[in-house]
Amino acid sequence: MTLRELARLTNYSVSTVSKAFHDAPDVSKETKEEILRIAKEQGCYLKYHREKYQKKIVALICPELRSDFYASAIERLQSMIERDGGLALISTDRFSRTARNELLEYYASYLAVDGILVFGLETPPKKGFDIPIVSLLGNRNLHVDHVYVDTESSILDAVSHLASLGHHHIGFIGESLTDTKEVAFRRAMARCGLPVDEKAMIVSSSRFEKAGEEGASRLLAAAPETTAVIAAYDYIAAGAIKHFGDRGLRVPDDISVIGMDDITASSYMEKPLTSISFGTTEAMEIAWDLLKEKMEKRHYTVLRQIAVAGKLMIRKTTAPPRSN
Repeated sequence: MTLRELARLTNYSVSTVSKAFHDAPDVSKETKEEILRIAKEQGCYLKYHREKYQKKIVALICPELRSDFYASAIERLQSMIERDGGLALISTDRFSRTARNELLEYYASYLAVDGILVFGLETPPKKGFDIPIVSLLGNRNLHVDHVYVDTESSILDAVSHLASLGHHHIGFIGESLTDTKEVAFRRAMARCGLPVDEKAMIVSSSRFEKAGEEGASRLLAAAPETTAVIAAYDYIAAGAIKHFGDRGLRVPDDISVIGMDDITASSYMEKPLTSISFGTTEAMEIAWDLLKEKMEKRHYTVLRQIAVAGKLMIRKTTAPPRSN
């Protein structure tokens, strides 16, 4: 039985039922006793009674664990949760909004966890949810507390860096899940006074390194005058660099490349990759501290939107364009 079903039986709100199980001071003794009595009659008392397990249970919902970016973020969050005496439950939604919302419902209403950290929450939680939630990264979300990265300024730094080196023909390689980065790239080009060549705007149907290889191939065929490329993430940059090498082009002598996310492998590539670090570690720490505060003060009403600045890590894959 979910908390919502129990709430209907008791004629109290989901919030009041959850507060009763957590012994909240703003619920009367009589109301608590009635709710707990009905819960025992329905056989769901032990499922929601927190005294059976002392550790805080925190659900982590992320898009995937395949990429180093999300895997590292989850590992960091799990370490902080366990350091502070909690237990992490990890699920992936495979970039599906429907699956994400189903997981939220499951953790909030069925398991009644103590808190939820979710990546890229796009819609407000269902009315009546009483579980503390913090959204991470993705687009700004005005419905819940949210810690996000200032992608726009970071990508502007990358375009400005290439422009300062003398690049005027800058391309972009992304895939279907990186549209917000493409929008930020277009805005950055406009702010730097550079024209966007639509032939050099590549959106691959593949992902990871394969997207980079495919994107680089299409870029060279459609816009051979391109002297620099910004990739939506480092795996794409790695695939593009491989294809450029296969075609006899040297990075950065013949073409400069910038990635995003600054994964661990980026600085260990044969040519260390210039990449945008989005401050993931700092964002995870802020999000966890915020969720801890929400779990300790379960019914506070302050709504926070916290931006984390990124940083361009300049390494060996960018240089001035070759003179004609």
